[in-house]
Amino acid sequence: MSTATPPVHHGVQAASSQVEPEEVFDEDDRAMQIAAAQLREVTDRRLGKVTPEWVKALAQEQPPGHTD
Repeated sequence: MSTATPPVHHGVQAASSQVEPEEVFDEDDRAMQIAAAQLREVTDRRLGKVTPEWVKALAQEQPPGHTD
């Protein structure tokens, strides 16, 4: 029986980081996804990384129930 460790991907983003979010079940979930996308943009900018377009688009959305 082998206990091999999974391969390490240096400098390569895992495919899971580029997968769009699953179905949203309520307004709170959507608001949390929008806030997470906004945080991801800030984090990527500070780390000098490229933010995926779908994250940028999500970060620009207004949370449900938000009024200007």
